[in-house]
Amino acid sequence: MQRVFKGEARETSNLKSTALFVVRVDPSSPIPQKVLSITGSQAIIMPNLLVEKPAIEGGRPVRSGDNPLPKVFPREIGPNAMKYFRELVESGNTANFLERFDKAFASLIGSKYALSLSNCTVACHTALAAAGVGPGDEVVVSPITDYGTVYGIIAQRAIPVFADVDRLNGNVTAETIERVITDRTKAIMVVHWAGIVCDMDPIIEVADKHGLVVIEDCCQSILAEYKGKKSGTIGDIGCFSFDVEKHMSCGSGGAIVTDREEYLERARNFAYARGSIVEDPSFGRRHKVLGNNYRFDVVRAALALAQLEILPRKVRRYSELGAQLNEGLEEIDGVIPCRVPEGSDAAYWIYPFLVEVEKFRVSLDEFGKAVSAEGLPASPGRYYLVPESHDLLNDLRYTYGEGVAPGGRADKYLNKRYSAEMTPNAKWYVEHMLRWPFTDKYSGRDIEDILAIVRKVADYYRVR
Repeated sequence: MQRVFKGEARETSNLKSTALFVVRVDPSSPIPQKVLSITGSQAIIMPNLLVEKPAIEGGRPVRSGDNPLPKVFPREIGPNAMKYFRELVESGNTANFLERFDKAFASLIGSKYALSLSNCTVACHTALAAAGVGPGDEVVVSPITDYGTVYGIIAQRAIPVFADVDRLNGNVTAETIERVITDRTKAIMVVHWAGIVCDMDPIIEVADKHGLVVIEDCCQSILAEYKGKKSGTIGDIGCFSFDVEKHMSCGSGGAIVTDREEYLERARNFAYARGSIVEDPSFGRRHKVLGNNYRFDVVRAALALAQLEILPRKVRRYSELGAQLNEGLEEIDGVIPCRVPEGSDAAYWIYPFLVEVEKFRVSLDEFGKAVSAEGLPASPGRYYLVPESHDLLNDLRYTYGEGVAPGGRADKYLNKRYSAEMTPNAKWYVEHMLRWPFTDKYSGRDIEDILAIVRKVADYYRVR
């Protein structure tokens, strides 16, 4: 490889002069690249002559400790939080914040009904129970998600079946879903990974074709939109998270939304009434089915209501900033930004980008460490690949019990082996993905510096 540079040359007389010189470098060696020969003036070639040296190699970071990028915490709570707490206390706990929050949340999301719950893990479980998922049923689910998504499937003694993903955005597709549907499939649970809504129209078509319920895990995608519809309102039931790290937070909380009163009543019976029903008032309640105490509480509901009032503005900012990053990262060779379906607005709870590691002289982990040293806390997230990280899936007897046959079909599934090889695109995705906690606090300058960080690291380590 040969390049021509205009630089400073040092003659034997120790006098400096400017000269043109040709540098031949070894493209297989890491930067600082090995200089094979210099033609022209005798010169001293500095290690960072070709590109700027990253902080991890001894260079100067783009954002240092005295000028860090904004962090998620502390976060904006909402101007009415203390007002609502005061109202709750002064009312003697009669201010009905649960009902007020549920109505406000349903209205904002664009759904007929909402039921607040203690977290999103139990929201997913409640949604599955409301949809009638039971022992031996199969639920098609995304492999890139969190324990909270699959817990409800196993708790209902159903069988998780992982569909592969579009390897450029980490979401399941209609094609990958239909590939794993069988006559035992009861529901599809899509996960809108990183706040990017799945391409839902084709998925709904597949669900309708096979008579399946569609549940949306929106824990990362609150107020994200797909063709004018908000996430959670496209399928039959939507599940949301108000965890401490999410777009809106009350410490811990969640909710489901639905347009079907039947699902709402089943969910309320399952999560609030603990499966009980009053048939004879003179006797009291009878517990007909297994239920749970997944209730939300009024204190968190008051805080969540205050958060809800500022949420649209915050998510708009997330969406704007994410779009700016997408545009800028597109210009960096070897880096793939978020891929968002046409006509959609993502919520970017985290920002994931892909590193084509084959184009660089360092591994994904090393690339991430170099980015972090520049002031952007990016790291891999391999544990998001559930078939590989959830060892319990390979011994469902731990959940179902020895010899127990859910729906009479357990033997086949208790011996099923889950692994990353089941979903090769998802495996590829997590082996190329870096992500960091995103925040609406970023300024335009912050976005410029984030792009500068990724570009600096990519340019330094790129194979020439």
